[in-house]
Amino acid sequence: MKKLSLLVACIMFAQFAFAQNQLVTSNRDGSCPAPENYEGEYYWEDYEFGARLAWDKADYESDLEKFEVYRSTNGVDYELIKRIVNVPYMSHYECLDILEDAGEYYYRLIAYYMDGCSSEPIEISINVTSVDENVESNISIYPNPTSGKFTISAKAMQKVEIINSLGQIVMTQNIDTEEITIDMSAFECGVYFVNIVTEQGNLVKKVDKR
Repeated sequence: MKKLSLLVACIMFAQFAFAQNQLVTSNRDGSCPAPENYEGEYYWEDYEFGARLAWDKADYESDLEKFEVYRSTNGVDYELIKRIVNVPYMSHYECLDILEDAGEYYYRLIAYYMDGCSSEPIEISINVTSVDENVESNISIYPNPTSGKFTISAKAMQKVEIINSLGQIVMTQNIDTEEITIDMSAFECGVYFVNIVTEQGNLVKKVDKR
């Protein structure tokens, strides 16, 4: 009887171990997917410079907990710089990293899920340059603060993006002129970031909507 009980216990343990192994395998097999459309670029903001990262959430909203962003200067040693909690109604995320020195930077992004598993890390490298005063001097925004409409004047302007305080892109417009008027009358009051893309580079400026 004792031998039978021991045999049953061994079978149960083996089944449990197999189930656990299956769970780990399924996590590695796509149940904890990495973020999608991961991209990055350098940016300037009022004589500060850094890197701007953007990505989309994989279609796994119910169990997604957070994202973690890591930075490295050599592609080997990474440090945690941002922890972003998942917001159920958001699908697009952005992260701004202000830096003190120009150079090549590597960014690693990992998604963490409620069941304790995490996605495979995805990486990107960005060549961050210091502020180009020529680009800064060729771009102007007025009036700022604004009650709704404001004008952007920039040489060789290609695109304008409006980003809210949550990092969401709320407006995108391709430009082929050197001056454009943006209407934010329907937007809520607050601080927005205007990413102005030109042939010489891009510049991010704050706009206060009142």
